[in-house]
Amino acid sequence: MTALGVAMGANPLTFSGLTGLGDLIATCASPLSRNHYVGVELTKGRPLDEIIKSMSGIAEGLSTASPPIS
Repeated sequence: MTALGVAMGANPLTFSGLTGLGDLIATCASPLSRNHYVGVELTKGRPLDEIIKSMSGIAEGLSTASPPIS
């Protein structure tokens, strides 16, 4: 993540603080994170489209991690 940011002109220290590492940890580990919720539900074997339909919010990571969902 840092290498990509630096290649695009970002300050590498940005990724060491709350905006970088802190956000990554919260996204991955917090049960309140929508992306975390999707990951947990996928491990239970639920289809992605079913998980998305059950959510009231958007898990932003889906649009960058998977092909378009129809």
